[in-house]
Amino acid sequence: MNLFGKKKTAGPPPNPGDAIIKLRGTMETLTKREAYISKKMDMMVREAKGKMARKDKNGALFALKKKKMYEAEVIKIQGAMMNLESQAMSLEGSATNMEVFGAMRTGAKAMGAMRGAMDVDKVDDLVDDIREEMDTATHISEAISTPLDGGLQDDDDLLAELDAMVEEETEVKLTQVPASLPVRPGMAETAPEPFPELPAVPTNKPVASPGLEALEGVDEEELRALKELEQSMAV
Repeated sequence: MNLFGKKKTAGPPPNPGDAIIKLRGTMETLTKREAYISKKMDMMVREAKGKMARKDKNGALFALKKKKMYEAEVIKIQGAMMNLESQAMSLEGSATNMEVFGAMRTGAKAMGAMRGAMDVDKVDDLVDDIREEMDTATHISEAISTPLDGGLQDDDDLLAELDAMVEEETEVKLTQVPASLPVRPGMAETAPEPFPELPAVPTNKPVASPGLEALEGVDEEELRALKELEQSMAV
């Protein structure tokens, strides 16, 4: 039996965001109180100086004591603000960690759901099927590209036949060169083309053109030149 009454049941823990807001609000209140007390300290300093000027030593001492009391209060407020700031930062860090943890857990669930459609054995079977299909395609390609004659002619035989053809063609070109013309390196192997035939020299004497004297309108110089040309041709 509980002599002090019923035990209080602990309620649900506060939300981290609400707790951070509460801490920040309290720090703001303490900041305002610190500013108020700092003003009271300044008032006590002015009051102590005034009483000292009026030779009121006891009053000046009392004002300085109150100033010291306010200073102690400011120190307490600053300590409390430091503790609240540290706690708020810890809560913010914890909230960030919780958010990261939640995101990671959601990602893990999504990965598990995606992996549910496949397992290691199915993946191995799929890879084996792909390899088998690739091997089959390679065999088909090799079968299509293999010569149907079964490779009866060797490459060496074909090269020997090609050399014989080149040698035969070279011999044919050499036989076309005239024997009287020596073949020098760089000289063309084909025979030179024959010179074109010149027209035969005429043997008959040219017949004089009749009536050169009867030409009218011809200059005497030109007429004389024509006669000399006619005589030279008749020789």
